[in-house]
Amino acid sequence: MVSDAFQVDWIFVDTVIIILLFLLLIGVKIFKTTHRWRTGFSNKALDCYTFPKSFNLENVQYISIKNCNLTRNLSQHRQYDTEPLILILRTKFKKQLTKVITEGLSSYGFNVINLKLKIKLSQSSITSRKIINNELKFLISLILDYFKHEDLIVNSKHVLLNLSKPFFPKLEIQKDPEMIGLVLINPRMNKYNIGSLKEILIAKSQTTQFFYIFSKRSFFIFKNSNLKHFCMEFDKNNKSKVELITLNKSTKSFKYYETILLGIIINILENKLIKAINNT
Repeated sequence: MVSDAFQVDWIFVDTVIIILLFLLLIGVKIFKTTHRWRTGFSNKALDCYTFPKSFNLENVQYISIKNCNLTRNLSQHRQYDTEPLILILRTKFKKQLTKVITEGLSSYGFNVINLKLKIKLSQSSITSRKIINNELKFLISLILDYFKHEDLIVNSKHVLLNLSKPFFPKLEIQKDPEMIGLVLINPRMNKYNIGSLKEILIAKSQTTQFFYIFSKRSFFIFKNSNLKHFCMEFDKNNKSKVELITLNKSTKSFKYYETILLGIIINILENKLIKAINNT
């Protein structure tokens, strides 16, 4: 009886070890996803110019500018007058991914404006969402006018690259003649955003080309629910009016797939948006 009291339950020990190893594996995956990004630009030819926070924005109720800067490549002046600039919109997400995309696009020859916003978004208020869209349109115009006044940009034509999950630009913004394209990366497919997309698809006139880029996975082995909802809501006929691009092996962070994502964005810009402008 005494020996039984000190006998080790190896099945229990093995189970604990397997659970700990599994948790360690998950922890390593989380660490690799959220860390070990570059903290700055490696291309020394890139210059950054900051939009001042001293502008009077008292009439803007729902949006505040947390950070806004223009990145230019000093070795690519020849493209500034002809190529559209890239306006990257984000809230609090995708900070490190934004740096990678900014450096890649600027090194390739595009002017890139990073606009980080804080949006007071009310899911239940349609009125507040309309105001937000109008305020965003006003802020974009204000920022472009400022950089043009400072002789940092010449061309106001731009492509909106949306990395903001909760925000979905409505049809009014997409009718802006200065915006030639809209690229949405892993947008949140909630009820409101799906309704906005349906509104765009049934519109008689579509002045802006728009593209959707989704990662197939959300995290680890879990599928991306936003991609699933997108495919469930829109049949093949509707999806033919937009371009859906899926990165099959990537997660939402796009960690280790930044170069592929950047290549997809450049292909959209050069071979679909800019080429379409030149052919008109």
